[in-house]
Amino acid sequence: MSAVTRPVPNGASGSAPGSAPSSALLEVTDLTVEFRTPGGPVRAVDRLSYRVEAGRTLAIVGESGSGKSVSSLAVLGLLPDTARVTHGSVRLAGTDLLGLSRKEHRARCGDQVAMVFQDALAALNPVHTVGYQLTEALRGRRGMSRADARKRAVELLDLVKVPNARARVKEYPHQFSGGMRQRVMIASALAMDPDVLIADEPTTALDVTVQAQVLRLLAEIQAERQMGLVLITHDLGVVAGVADDVTVMYAGTAVEQAPVAPVYTTPAHPYTRALLRSIPSASGAGRLSVIPGRPPSPGAMPAGCPFHPRCDAVRDVCRTDVPPAAVPAEDRMSACHFAADIMAGREPAPDDKDTGGHDD
Repeated sequence: MSAVTRPVPNGASGSAPGSAPSSALLEVTDLTVEFRTPGGPVRAVDRLSYRVEAGRTLAIVGESGSGKSVSSLAVLGLLPDTARVTHGSVRLAGTDLLGLSRKEHRARCGDQVAMVFQDALAALNPVHTVGYQLTEALRGRRGMSRADARKRAVELLDLVKVPNARARVKEYPHQFSGGMRQRVMIASALAMDPDVLIADEPTTALDVTVQAQVLRLLAEIQAERQMGLVLITHDLGVVAGVADDVTVMYAGTAVEQAPVAPVYTTPAHPYTRALLRSIPSASGAGRLSVIPGRPPSPGAMPAGCPFHPRCDAVRDVCRTDVPPAAVPAEDRMSACHFAADIMAGREPAPDDKDTGGHDD
């Protein structure tokens, strides 16, 4: 992944995990989401907490199935009928969205929070021009005339650096490349001037060069508008240049939260450390590290730490006791029994002969 230099927001400040709330635009506290299944309720997100502040970017990182996208759909009130929030709060500018009706929830989010979905081709309607899709919300929600909405659509395409925007606004999604479709999706998300933008895997299926361009564009717009930005990704390699803070998720829960720089230098959880080891080097030299096994199914969670069957630092206590949310250093959180040792680069003291890192 090419490096992306993140513009420094003017006067932006943010609170990392563990400090008192201050200027949070979006604050998620103990969010728990369950799905209804024939075998009973299955918990997909378990007491997730984070906050997003003006001019700052939070990256939510984890493998597929870790709960990243489900948590964002819960924030926006877009969960499917088979899912529901069973605990927690989602505060937008101080208002708990979960206390509103579904209609009020979506209306509030429609004006203040927007989402860029990962599959632009699926999200855009193939039978309508890009211009129509950009002007639809402007006319319906803002009451703009057709001419004013079309003018604004061209401005939005210019903002996201689509060349020859005045002509391309009349084209259909299939006439755009993958990277340009993603820019159209970003333009659509910005149409209502949101305070918070959630980008769900915005560089999926794009080549490395286009990935860097899209991430750079998001960073530039976020810095210019002082939005809060939530970047959802499975790849820690794309985070370093664009994020201020990181929440690492595994099996529906946050296992590490910290400012971005120390996560790369001193990870405090074995899962974060394993993700970092799996990032390809810039030179391409050396063998790529992999994490053994698979994430657990939400309906069949192991006892103790959910990561212990795949962990290279597992000890007996990991197999029986759920780790607390430890604070091994200022502005850090790690759900690991041995967070301080992991941060210091020390392996936890062995308590038996099994150091294999995973169960049969």
